[in-house]
Amino acid sequence: MKNITVITVVFVIAAVGTFLLINKSRGNLSSPEISTVQSPQVAALVSEQNIVTITENGFSPSMLTIKTGESVTWQNKSGVRATVNSDPHPTHTDYEPLNLGEFSDGESLNLTFDTPGTYSYHNHLNSSQTGTIAVE
Repeated sequence: MKNITVITVVFVIAAVGTFLLINKSRGNLSSPEISTVQSPQVAALVSEQNIVTITENGFSPSMLTIKTGESVTWQNKSGVRATVNSDPHPTHTDYEPLNLGEFSDGESLNLTFDTPGTYSYHNHLNSSQTGTIAVE
């Protein structure tokens, strides 16, 4: 009985190995191709990625137009701590939700804008760095 089990296991391994070799030689086991075609849902998500980067030179882009209900992400790539605060400096009273506070280099902050309007902001730690979000 043990001999039949051993022969069966060897036969199965040989069959699987032969199958893999044949398919590889035909090219059927190549890496799958990555599609660059996006579905409408994926394209909509990509277009909603409103990213503002803060560098040592300021916010980029410094002006961003979005639709009501969209979010903006600020990424700190300045090499130092920075802030996102509503104008005017130093009171930050124009649009309270935009007072996102300090964040370290490499970190991100996010805000969803639910009300149409034009919102200006600055880096409180370097008030010459400014930006504007226009919400349609």
